[in-house]
Amino acid sequence: MPVKKEPKYKQAISHLLMRFREEPYQSGQQLPTEFDLMKQLSLSRTTVRQAIKELTEQGIVERRHGSGTYFLGFNQKAPSCTVGMVGLVNFYFTDYIYPEIIRGIEETIDEAGLSLALANSREGIDKEISSVERLIDQGVKGLILEPSRNLQIREDHPLIRLLDTVDIPVVTTHWGIADKRLSTVTIDDVQAGYEATRYLLDKGHRRISIVYKEDVQAGYDRYLGYRKAMEEFGIRIPHELIRTYNDKDESLDVRQGYLQTQALLEGEVRPTAIFFFNDNIAAQGYGALQESGINIPGDISVIGFDNFRNADMLYPPLTTFEHPKYNLGKWAAKILLDEMDASRPMIPMKLVFEPILVERDSVRDLRKV
Repeated sequence: MPVKKEPKYKQAISHLLMRFREEPYQSGQQLPTEFDLMKQLSLSRTTVRQAIKELTEQGIVERRHGSGTYFLGFNQKAPSCTVGMVGLVNFYFTDYIYPEIIRGIEETIDEAGLSLALANSREGIDKEISSVERLIDQGVKGLILEPSRNLQIREDHPLIRLLDTVDIPVVTTHWGIADKRLSTVTIDDVQAGYEATRYLLDKGHRRISIVYKEDVQAGYDRYLGYRKAMEEFGIRIPHELIRTYNDKDESLDVRQGYLQTQALLEGEVRPTAIFFFNDNIAAQGYGALQESGINIPGDISVIGFDNFRNADMLYPPLTTFEHPKYNLGKWAAKILLDEMDASRPMIPMKLVFEPILVERDSVRDLRKV
């Protein structure tokens, strides 16, 4: 059955609520004009007005005739904002696969009669912690969390210490945490890396490179799966075939897929196939390969992960693995709602999606040469 899309006015509401918290807005502060909001959100005036109308009914903003619209604040006069509200702390809102994940969360909690409060953690751990604290102060009844640089978070990390003090349910996404007290929804990324590499090995490839982000759980786990498959085949991995980058590298230049592929091409050992840990950097890798006159898959094969919406529009269409996106968000919200039900015992769980291959045209079968 097709999934119902989130109404555009609700997208506008989510954007405004995030802006009120992140900037942060002070009580009495004027909002941008309707025309400014139309331009910023690429929405119609009718949609913007509908969002403002709902926020006015909730007591969060106030229209003043002839003057504009003003933020009133999150307080006891706005119960619909503080009662029955779930918080989401995430380091992406509008990029890559995350809008679909957030849509799965929002639609699920909306069906339960609750509201979603978004907070950004893109700027690092201090921002992350302040976002969690602010949502808790605003009275959220549960929290869904995906930390940035999550591979670096251990038991003594400030974020773990903060979560140990909260008395509301917390569900994490894409984070294979050691804290068994928190439920998590994720993908079997080790298996994903293993299956991607095994697929290439079964096609006759032996010089297989991997490009991955080393400070996030998904990237490192997919590398572990890659290494496991190579070792099973008795293949020693030349260090030149392993290319990594991190959050700091991306802050200096977001084209890490392009740059790391260039570095691979300049090395002494040229791969016959490259496993990019997601489709976004795979698309950048396409650019570097094609710019160098290398044919995909004739000269070098490529495989990605996530089945991002543009993966089948690349030339050639990208072989990749499906990311559950919407369902991951939906089940994170379902588990959180279940844990918010005080009548049931809270038993943390780990829901793991299995990777599913989406075979297209970017991998050459060397056995047929």
